[in-house]
Amino acid sequence: MIRTPLCDMLGIKYPIIQGGMAHIAEGHLAAAVSEGGGFGVIGSGFADPEFVLEQIKLVRSLTDKPFGVNIILENPRAGEIAQVCAEERIVAVTTGAGSPAPFMPMLTEANVKVIPVIPHTRAAKKMAGLGATALVAEGMESGGHVGKMTTLPLVPQVVDAVDIPVIAAGGIGDGRGLVAALAMGAIGVQMGTFFLATEECCVSDVYKKYILDATDNSTLLTGLPGSKQVRCIKNSFTDGAEALRKRGCSQEEMDAYCTGSLRAARDGDSERGGFSAGQISGMIKEIKPAAKAMQDMMEEAEQVLAQLTKTYGNLR
Repeated sequence: MIRTPLCDMLGIKYPIIQGGMAHIAEGHLAAAVSEGGGFGVIGSGFADPEFVLEQIKLVRSLTDKPFGVNIILENPRAGEIAQVCAEERIVAVTTGAGSPAPFMPMLTEANVKVIPVIPHTRAAKKMAGLGATALVAEGMESGGHVGKMTTLPLVPQVVDAVDIPVIAAGGIGDGRGLVAALAMGAIGVQMGTFFLATEECCVSDVYKKYILDATDNSTLLTGLPGSKQVRCIKNSFTDGAEALRKRGCSQEEMDAYCTGSLRAARDGDSERGGFSAGQISGMIKEIKPAAKAMQDMMEEAEQVLAQLTKTYGNLR
């Protein structure tokens, strides 16, 4: 079985991190991913520290395997959530939407690994300079809030720009994607959409059906160009967002329209729901337990490597 430095870094079987999807990645999913061999992550979103502590306790009641917490740094209570992670001696936190600098000393003193999610090399260098343990380089193929670079050119440039390990994210959903990420110099992958289509994920059956029915062209970026755009599956909500954009709406109008859309999607509201999902949605055709999904992915990666060796092994 493929084993990379990420496995040793986090104490896991597979080089797979589950994305910390806000309002979705709660304790049951994180526990299932960790128990199944990956690194489960609780998505704190804009929740309060009490919720995060509750989810940490839930995960620990379900598994003794390592897991982490994702901290959205725009959350006004991010510092309190970081303090909970430090006090609870969480193995690692992933961070996004800001700089973890104010909380780095507290987390590192508690031996909590800090793994920021970054969209370009400038951010990668900054986070490495702050003392990050590793980085998640996320391309715009991913679901949710995205940057402007795609994964294929982003990951190798980040790998070359910093001297800390890099994890690839965005557009990865099977064994082929894992092998490609390793070939680009990453030590593992982070996936979100992949785990939406698992039995343990709390999203509604409506959400999961959107994933299963998706094709290669089923997602688009909502929001205003130049702002924080979000990749979602096309539906009535995205039609409305596109109409606003074409009308030349303000950022405030777009924000107001989008408020609550992810919760609505999670709960199965096809009209008001913004069903965040990556471009790999069209690759997913079956709902599986998280452990089985990861096992199948790892077996496929082994088969891909074997086939590459068989086909090209003698080419020099």
